Amino acid sequence: MRYAVLSLFLAALATAATVTPSIPPGKAVGSATAPIQLEVFSDFQCPSCKMLYEEALKPLMNDYVSTGKIYLIHRDFPLQMHAHSREAASYANAAARVNKYEQVSAALFRTQTTWAADGKIDSALTGVLTPAEMTKVKALLNDKTVASEMTQDMALGQQRNVRQTPSMFVTHKGRTYPITGAVKYDILRKFLDDLLSK
Repeated sequence: MRYAVLSLFLAALATAATVTPSIPPGKAVGSATAPIQLEVFSDFQCPSCKMLYEEALKPLMNDYVSTGKIYLIHRDFPLQMHAHSREAASYANAAARVNKYEQVSAALFRTQTTWAADGKIDSALTGVLTPAEMTKVKALLNDKTVASEMTQDMALGQQRNVRQTPSMFVTHKGRTYPITGAVKYDILRKFLDDLLSK
């Protein structure tokens, strides 16, 4: 009897541990039925995240996401040491509401050194968002739903013991492989190809 109760309790814990927050529109790219799911926990003010995004994730989008092999999910994990990272993530999440998440993310990483120094994130997005879109995005910055999405991502990261950014979780055939740090695209590609061949 005690064993049965313990088993049910452990099963409930395992189920609770695997619950993941819903994915807001724009933060996931590709087919949800792709053989590999890749979740990336990142911080827009983190230089290693910028390197991963520009040198590995961009080509990965062309080679694996657009071909239906990978479902890529962006997760926010702003670090306390970065003064403007939470605000930058808020801009990106709000931009998802005007279908510009990817464009804003690319601009934030591209201009990281500038806005990280002066805190003028909206200036970094000039030319990416139209004036009307910028007005909508700024109005959404304090929206509770947008804020809760970042909080859910951070809670999921803590649940998965994310200690640094970037941190990736590659899931294939029910197994999840954690990868930390900015990984070179060639190494990531070999790992992904190996998984896809199994």
